[in-house]
Amino acid sequence: MSVLNLAEAATETAMIPESTGFTIAVGVIGVLLSLPCWFVFIKGFTHMVKTIMVGQKTYGHTGDWGSRIWTTIREIVGHTKMSKKPGVAVAHWFVMVGFLLGSLVWFEAYIQTFWPAGGWPILKDLTLWHFVDEILGVGTTLGILTLILVRQTNLGKERLSRFYGSNAKAAYFVEAVVLIEGLGMMFVKAAKLATYGDHGHTGAEVWNWANFVTGGIAQILPASEVMVSIFALIKLLSGMVWLFVVGRNLTWGVAWHRFLAFANILLKRNADGYNALAGAKPMTSNGEILNLEEADPEVDSMGTGVVTDHSWKALLDFTSCTECGRCQEQCPAWNTSKPLSPKLLVNQLRDHAYASAPYLLAGETIETAREGEGAGAALLTKPLVGDGDEGIIDQDVLWSCTNCGACVEQCPVDIEHIDHIVDMRRYQVLVESDFPTELAGLFKNLETKGNPWGQNASTRADWINEVRKEGVVVPIWGEDVESFDDTEYLFWVGCAGAYDDNAKKTTKAVAEMLYTAGVKYAVLSQAEGCTGDSARRAGNEFLFQMLAEQNIEQLDEVFDGVPPKQRKIVVTCAHCFNTFKNEYPELGGQYEVVHHTQLLNKLVRANRLQPVASGQGRQVTYHDPCFLGRHNKVFEAPRELIGASGANLVEMPRNKNTGFCCGAGGARMWMEETIGQRINVNRTEEAVGTGAEAIAIGCPFCKTMMNDGVNNVIEDDEKKPEVLDIAQMLRDSVKVDGELPQAREPEWIEQPERGWVDPKKAEEEERLRLEEEDAKRKKAEAAEKKKAEKAAAGAGAAAAGAAAGAATKGGAPTPGGAKKGAPSPGGAPKPGGAKGGAPTPGGAKKGAPSPGGAPKPGGAKAGAPTPGSAKKGAPTPGGAKSGAPTPGSAKKGAPTPGGAKSGAPTPGGAKKGAPTPGGAKSGAPTPGGAKKGAPTPGGAKKGAPVPGGAKAAKPATQAEPAAAETEAPAETPKATKGAPIPGGARKGAPVPGGAKKAAPAAKPKAEEATPAEDTAAEVAATESKQPAAEQPKTASGAPVPGGARKGAPIPGGARKAKPVASAPAPAVKETEAQEASAQPEAEQAPEQPKVTEEQATEEATSTEQAADAPTEETQAPSASAKNLPRNQHGVPLPGSARRK
Repeated sequence: MSVLNLAEAATETAMIPESTGFTIAVGVIGVLLSLPCWFVFIKGFTHMVKTIMVGQKTYGHTGDWGSRIWTTIREIVGHTKMSKKPGVAVAHWFVMVGFLLGSLVWFEAYIQTFWPAGGWPILKDLTLWHFVDEILGVGTTLGILTLILVRQTNLGKERLSRFYGSNAKAAYFVEAVVLIEGLGMMFVKAAKLATYGDHGHTGAEVWNWANFVTGGIAQILPASEVMVSIFALIKLLSGMVWLFVVGRNLTWGVAWHRFLAFANILLKRNADGYNALAGAKPMTSNGEILNLEEADPEVDSMGTGVVTDHSWKALLDFTSCTECGRCQEQCPAWNTSKPLSPKLLVNQLRDHAYASAPYLLAGETIETAREGEGAGAALLTKPLVGDGDEGIIDQDVLWSCTNCGACVEQCPVDIEHIDHIVDMRRYQVLVESDFPTELAGLFKNLETKGNPWGQNASTRADWINEVRKEGVVVPIWGEDVESFDDTEYLFWVGCAGAYDDNAKKTTKAVAEMLYTAGVKYAVLSQAEGCTGDSARRAGNEFLFQMLAEQNIEQLDEVFDGVPPKQRKIVVTCAHCFNTFKNEYPELGGQYEVVHHTQLLNKLVRANRLQPVASGQGRQVTYHDPCFLGRHNKVFEAPRELIGASGANLVEMPRNKNTGFCCGAGGARMWMEETIGQRINVNRTEEAVGTGAEAIAIGCPFCKTMMNDGVNNVIEDDEKKPEVLDIAQMLRDSVKVDGELPQAREPEWIEQPERGWVDPKKAEEEERLRLEEEDAKRKKAEAAEKKKAEKAAAGAGAAAAGAAAGAATKGGAPTPGGAKKGAPSPGGAPKPGGAKGGAPTPGGAKKGAPSPGGAPKPGGAKAGAPTPGSAKKGAPTPGGAKSGAPTPGSAKKGAPTPGGAKSGAPTPGGAKKGAPTPGGAKSGAPTPGGAKKGAPTPGGAKKGAPVPGGAKAAKPATQAEPAAAETEAPAETPKATKGAPIPGGARKGAPVPGGAKKAAPAAKPKAEEATPAEDTAAEVAATESKQPAAEQPKTASGAPVPGGARKGAPIPGGARKAKPVASAPAPAVKETEAQEASAQPEAEQAPEQPKVTEEQATEEATSTEQAADAPTEETQAPSASAKNLPRNQHGVPLPGSARRK
């Protein structure tokens, strides 16, 4: 073009007005039409936010905002969750950027309708901005065309299409609007270039790097400001139509995910960006983790059963679903013709939530709905799970899930499908008791036997005996290994590894490898119990917590003195691996957990195991266990071991993160498949299709399922590929001439740290020490105060005491000494208690001083002498003559004060031969498998203080039957936190061997009892027979060992505020003869010398020393046991009575 032509073109461009009346009218129309669209959109968005916030509080989805923001930026900018489909990821990235930054270009249309030559100040004159505008327009257009093509090519696949069941109408609408937006950005720019040029350049000169597409389009467009304004209006109104339509359709996730995806990623369960896999979501109520031992079914939500049980995060998940169908495409249930589609499940729950939202926002509640009140009662009370139309989703949909995590792994907006499925299962199991019949057997076996197979704990040791015959050393903790000081790994065999014959082969292979490599390891043998994975995944959270707490207590005992990060556990089961690593920490179990393939691979790398490549050239394919691979990202160690064994790995099409499930997860191992194709058959067909000679496995459940699949797919035994664990492959490759090489000397893999002290435990011990010192100080102050009171009482108190002694029938002194300040009439008190009207030992009236300062059985009062334990050389309490029976030291065969006659019922304790509270029947296997001799939680060591009472005084001389009945076990193991409870007793339950079995004191019948005394005795007798149900309960609901409710009969003494305590008739009869023989001597006994203050002080010191001396027997808890400090399980702290 000549200079003249350029000048003419410039002149023509300059003559075109930048704005006209028409363009202003177009601009006004655009503004007016956009106002109602904005109104509808903002109203809809507000309603959506309110609906989401109706949900219950959630746990763990907030906090650590720095990590969350970085995770959100990384996922959005990098499109990391969409990278499984690279082509789609790139196309979607441009569409996303076109939406985010393209909003600037879109809002620019408001300016361009009024002022065609205009635009954003500053930006409109920047060449760089023109280039960005070009990229946004072209990228959005090409990106959406690619996504439209992908959708269309999937339409013919029907059920196997990932778009099957998606809202096609909403998808087409959104795709059309995005396409118009992309074209609008390009044509507005091209029209401006054709009309006004670019920085003085016109014609072909505008076709440069910043306008590499629109510059070409501009060559065919006329110069017209009206055209620019019209194109800008179309671009503006296409977006406004989108706002109006989606504002009225809040369940169109394909549109709303443009906004909600950012929030859902920001508020995902794990702030570090890890998918909501691995550990199952803790069961929560009102945003707090729920301990089922303390839960109130009337207040706490146990899972999700109706719409009001949803958390706000669940509602946000449902609303964010873009219906892309990636979860559906990967789901093993959907791919085998079962009714479960994670996408459709989420959509059904979403639609129901939004149908219920108007009623909830209007103030209706589930309580009023259940009473039939309110217009939305039917919707609010409709179960989420039910048969057919009875629920929002069908039972078969809920129970088809294997918890494989493929849906969560694939979801681009981080929806947590498994969490919601597990919550609905929890409700069905814990509240409705409505679950597949096969699970009833599983739950029973886990609860009574401690394993899914229902086998006895003793059978767990069978494999050990078998492998020891082959010369392999398998150290058992508690038998061969008493301390973990010289042990590095605990080999957790698991239930399958101990009971399943096929899985035992893996167990033996691992033990042989550990022994050969010289690893310092040990096993628990019969002390193992199920980790509870199947129970939790099936929804039985209560059973899971019970099993987990038993295991954690056992492991705390094993790892005593070992820092949490060095509490190393090696497992062969992928489910045990996941449970230990990701679910036990929330219950206090912190361990360093490794899969056996990881440890064996480390040993191979360190040349402690040296394969000789016996499987050279063998074609092997590997099946990734879901709970090892996808849930925990352990992919490389198993594959390296396969290579080390000399085999050639042939991958299946679906592997690693896209691996297909075997069908055993989510407790499906224990349920039959009656719908569609069996999942394990589908996976086996894929494995066989690789032409591999063997299928390598890393999980006993997978091994069972793949073996079954091979048997169903191939009938010819000779053509069946071998299914074996990688440990078996490695063991075979290590053997030389069919024999294992010489075992190495045991040595550390990593130098450990031992002697670790739990800082929380140390802090608790320090607190108890300070409390004990404070209690001693208060005792000393009380003793000083008592001295002052005695001195002030003087002769008046002595006279009053003498008068009271004269008035006593028969002159029998009160056991334990005379009344405060009064000389006791001579004569030995009668064993078992005073005559009618005299206070019973340990049973003084409320507010009255104890006779002679006598302590209540179970704990001596500060400064008071202890009956039956007077200091050597000191006068006998009560002034008894030589040979006379003293309180607390009855003649052989006589009932002891506070002690039970042989065969008498034991308050707070079980009768001889009665089942232990919380314990299994005699001979029943112990859930958790505690072996003989295992430490008993709550059971005191020989001579150790007994929880709930003071240390026992030396036993009185008793008849042989009574001694046999009440004597505590002499060899009770040391009570250490972490030991399993024999019989499967739960935390807080009474412990066998805890307190000595003792009955209330036997009160002799008074010879001349007054009517008032008889009435009091009857009342006391009635109240002393309170049923066991009146005992106090711990947090778990179990009775406190030896403890009585406030006001209930106290072992060894009468109820507080009652003057006398009655006892069973047999004890009364036995004491009558002794009472009669002692009566004359008691009446004529000389006056007892007054006990001086110095003697009282000495006796108090003697009492404290006697209380601190450990004995082999234990005493019944004192009357103050109900006020003793207790640990977190509700069990009184050892020695706490002394501190009182």
